[in-house]
Amino acid sequence: MEVGREGMTTDEKSFVGAADARARQRQRQRQRRHQYPNAVIAPNQSDTTNNSNQGDGCLTGTADGIAVTANAKQPHRRQRQQQQKKTVATQPNQPRTTNDSNLSARCPTGTASGIVAIANPKQSKFQHKKHQQQQQQQQPSTVVIPPNQPQTTNDLSYGAGCTITVVHIAEKPSIGQAIAHGLSRGTALISHGKSLPIHEFTSMPFPKAPRASSVTHKVTSVAGHVFSVDFPPEYQSWDSVDPVELFNAPVVKKPCKGSVVRHLQDVTKGVDFIVLWMDCDREGENINFEVLDCCLHLMRGPAPYDRVYRAHFSAINPSVSVCTLDAPVIFLMIFRLTPPSSPTDQIYHQDIQRAYNSLGKPDRCQSLSVDARQELDLKVGVAFSRFQTRFFQGRYGDLDSAVLSYGPCQTPTLGFCVQRHLEIETFKSVPYFVLDLGIMNAGSMCRAIWSERSFERSKVDALVAKCRDDELSPPASAMVISVERKDKKQGRPVPLNTVGLLKACSKALGIGPHQALSVAERLYLSGYLSYPRTESTKYPDSFDIVGTLQDQTSDYRWGSYVSELLRNGVNVARGGVDMGDHPPITPCRHARAGELSGDMARVFDLVTRHFIASVSNDAVWMSTIVHLSIEALSDKGKFIVRGKQLKIPGFLAILLHKQYGDEIDEGRDIDEEEVEKVLPEFNEGDRYELFFSGSKKENISVTPASGKYCTLDVKEQMTTPPTYLSESELITLMEKHSIGTDASISTHIENIMKRNYVELIPGRKLKPSRLGLVLAQGYHLIDSSLVLPQVRSDIESECNKIAKGLADRDAVVHKAIEMFSSKFLYFVENINRMDYLFGSSFAQIKDVGKPFTRCGLTRRYLQFITGPPPRLYNKWTETVYPLPIGGEIKQWTGRNCPVEGCSFELCLYSVGAPPRTFPLCPNCFNNPRPEFGQQPGEEAGAVKIGGEEDAVKERSMRRMAGKSMLRECPHPDNHPLIEEMTISPDPESDGVLILDPHLGPKWRLVSTRQVEKVTILDRTDEILGCHFLLIEFKEGQSPVEGKTKYISCFATDEMLQGLIRVHHGDERLKASSGGRGRCGRRGGRGGGRGGGRGEKGRDRRGS
Repeated sequence: MEVGREGMTTDEKSFVGAADARARQRQRQRQRRHQYPNAVIAPNQSDTTNNSNQGDGCLTGTADGIAVTANAKQPHRRQRQQQQKKTVATQPNQPRTTNDSNLSARCPTGTASGIVAIANPKQSKFQHKKHQQQQQQQQPSTVVIPPNQPQTTNDLSYGAGCTITVVHIAEKPSIGQAIAHGLSRGTALISHGKSLPIHEFTSMPFPKAPRASSVTHKVTSVAGHVFSVDFPPEYQSWDSVDPVELFNAPVVKKPCKGSVVRHLQDVTKGVDFIVLWMDCDREGENINFEVLDCCLHLMRGPAPYDRVYRAHFSAINPSVSVCTLDAPVIFLMIFRLTPPSSPTDQIYHQDIQRAYNSLGKPDRCQSLSVDARQELDLKVGVAFSRFQTRFFQGRYGDLDSAVLSYGPCQTPTLGFCVQRHLEIETFKSVPYFVLDLGIMNAGSMCRAIWSERSFERSKVDALVAKCRDDELSPPASAMVISVERKDKKQGRPVPLNTVGLLKACSKALGIGPHQALSVAERLYLSGYLSYPRTESTKYPDSFDIVGTLQDQTSDYRWGSYVSELLRNGVNVARGGVDMGDHPPITPCRHARAGELSGDMARVFDLVTRHFIASVSNDAVWMSTIVHLSIEALSDKGKFIVRGKQLKIPGFLAILLHKQYGDEIDEGRDIDEEEVEKVLPEFNEGDRYELFFSGSKKENISVTPASGKYCTLDVKEQMTTPPTYLSESELITLMEKHSIGTDASISTHIENIMKRNYVELIPGRKLKPSRLGLVLAQGYHLIDSSLVLPQVRSDIESECNKIAKGLADRDAVVHKAIEMFSSKFLYFVENINRMDYLFGSSFAQIKDVGKPFTRCGLTRRYLQFITGPPPRLYNKWTETVYPLPIGGEIKQWTGRNCPVEGCSFELCLYSVGAPPRTFPLCPNCFNNPRPEFGQQPGEEAGAVKIGGEEDAVKERSMRRMAGKSMLRECPHPDNHPLIEEMTISPDPESDGVLILDPHLGPKWRLVSTRQVEKVTILDRTDEILGCHFLLIEFKEGQSPVEGKTKYISCFATDEMLQGLIRVHHGDERLKASSGGRGRCGRRGGRGGGRGGGRGEKGRDRRGS
């Protein structure tokens, strides 16, 4: 229908015209989709025609999956449709028909979903914008990249005489900046962008296109994984979807952050080459192909994968300098964009150049192994977790975790801790008895170890009595049979890999694995350490050990030691294995005094000392073993005295053995029972007569005053149980049984602590909780393989085969899914076995809690269970009413809900600081009525599966699982309860102002909604370690033009700093007290009386 435009202003006519254009555009798109619903063009088509003029004056883009060719002068619509039909009729994999080398140079390329289309260059401004939005799809491309596809062309004449564009993509922004610095060699470097900067320069030629006249380099990055694996929306419901269906459900890749996808598509549109600089491990390879899924189809020209390369590197030094500011202390990492001046800078820039000049191809097999592991972990973990959480949360009220999760790696990790606990609990200490021989020699008492032990004291007492016999002639004595003295070497430590680092940090520094790896990654991103995720314990032949040591000669802690080591010659590192991923963890530069602090300084100190020790001399000990015998006891009288003395410190001068323990000293060849002790002089044939106090023998020739004698007594000892597993021991077990990877081990340990399955006790040991014990023992009762490490070890082995190209990814996943599916069904059928253990360890939900509010249906009291998660329970109907999480639940005055047919007694929900209090009806919160509006906390336009009833159940289950955090009024503003208390609308928050029901008679108004919502994200700043914030502004109140959501880091964002007011403790005190006394009054004692009146008494909390 044509809109009448008489009497319209110019702006109104423009607006209506744009609306008409949008409607016509949508109609044309619907027609094309209807006519050609299955139009697909195979990727990487080759040429079959020789039309050298094709593509002149053309732009390349996409239009709804239809391949269309349009010249600058567009034909009639019917002609275009006929032309589209001809184009779509092209057979799959048909060779291209053009060899025009100038086509890509004249036609910038951009696609969406892997489909190529040629668009009219004379598009309107609005159509062009709409076209760009269609291109920026946040889904992976349909271009399929086969495993390790070989290079099909090696033509180095690509781009001859032309200007080409090369995009370099790193895994983190700081790495991208370091790469840009290294490749640009200090030339003009233009940088723009905030969260994911783009650095541009033109000085560096490209080795894969040496004949290009000019090369424009763009260096940017992602922020870790681009996509995450999840189920489609129809499988997200906890209640309407049977967990067993998840094993055969499809999985989809969802963007971790849509802006990253758009950023990649923008920066790679129409480029000639892509160079991937991800970390050189399996996760890095997986990110490589996530990036290619976004932008491979956007590259210029045919066969784009032939122009994708992968750089291999292990350490990048961004040459950071650190500044410290006065309180509050802030550490700023400033990248020097100047030519390298130090030898270290030159060395690491050479590493970047070396990687740049030896580019390879991405490894699809390694990426597929990660895909397989992710899919298995998702399906198995979610299926078991959903079932057991739903089953037990509705039965027991004092569980220690909101979600009872299962994980193929997490659960075997818990199993190790529970197994050690059971060994401790079932261990029975038994007393045993030994002979204690004390030898006094040259004023020093030595204790000799008896070679026997007895569990009957009478037998040991008889041996002592035999030696005390006054009739013995000669008297009983201990004689030195032999003395063994020899030098023993203690081998220097092997180079440090990820597992070794985690164990060392836990035992030597008291830093947990998760925190240790996080700190090591921050040091890596700051240029202090090499890549911390590595399995290798052998330095490659190309590693510059001498140069790395020279960087440390100026350090006040170990500089003199390193200088002497360089003068005397560096040793080859002992043993080790090169796994082919990354070199061992080493320092990349010297950290001056004050540059690092806290855990970063401690971890850097440990890694540096370990590296220096790994190329130092072995330590040499003088080992002494003295064998003694008491002839009166014949073969029962054998004793040994051990001692050792450090002769040549070697690496122990830099890596203190007492501090770091045996974890750093693996593989040593000294005797474990030797004690570091200097023994007095012992010679073969020396005799020490036994001295017994109160002896009746009159002619005894030995007394304590003689200085050379021995004593013999009976000593009672107890057998001791093993101790709880330390983090270091648990890491060793996980590595031995292939539970997790070097990069994920710390995460699995952190997860079982977060779930309250284990607790950390002094000595950094892990003790299972009551919940962890019941879960692990329940798995054993049903199917021990669910908690034992063998199944997971087998899956890891199969994933390794995928990574090496020896197994098919789909076959491995299918086999594992079938196995776990059958185990799941058996687990469900026999869940009563685990339920029996829960019943004996936890209280049933009907026996937990206290009477709180009345039910509107039965008029009986509901029991309040504090959780987690908090909920009300009606034991008469066995109904659970989950409550909002994030605030405090309180009783009110006993009034009932005014909604017809409800009549539940109301309670109060207080949230925030200072607290805002709202009325809460348990029934209306869990069973919201559509006529009252959208339920708070529910996203607008959310997909509802199975109707309103299932949507309500889904919300209920998610609240029970602790997934609903509510920081505002729990009811919509149109709820009758809220309408009764409404004073006026709140224009700032789009809510309403109500009377705070908790503060009468001192009433105040509170808003039912938040002015803005702030969410703390898991993502952290790579240098400072500060968490990013997601700030959601109300419409029209955002400082960012055209946006209501803003993500940034407070420590580095000036705009965000201007919006946030920081209150420090000292400032608050200064605002509230003007000197001695109270309430800000000057003077001495008593000056605060009456401080609340008048002008001076206002706002005593400060601002």
